Amino acid sequence: MLVQIFFGQDRDEFGETIEEVIESYCFYNGDDGVCCLKNEITEMLKTEDDTELEVRMVLLAENQFNPEPWGETWRSFLQRVLRTLPV
Repeated sequence: MLVQIFFGQDRDEFGETIEEVIESYCFYNGDDGVCCLKNEITEMLKTEDDTELEVRMVLLAENQFNPEPWGETWRSFLQRVLRTLPV
């Protein structure tokens, strides 16, 4: 949901930076949503092979988001999101 909706084609409604978009995600999804997202990202980052991670993330994103224009790889994007989420 994060990459398809909050970083998808209507992303500018949620913010201009990764941090702003994550803040919007947290606002709309509350503590439970943030906890689930942290768990999902942590599980994804256990994928050691970057090519495998990219394949999985491209499937999940369904052509709605690509981290390259943001200057990120899928791994660095997920790590950045994880660091941005509240504790």
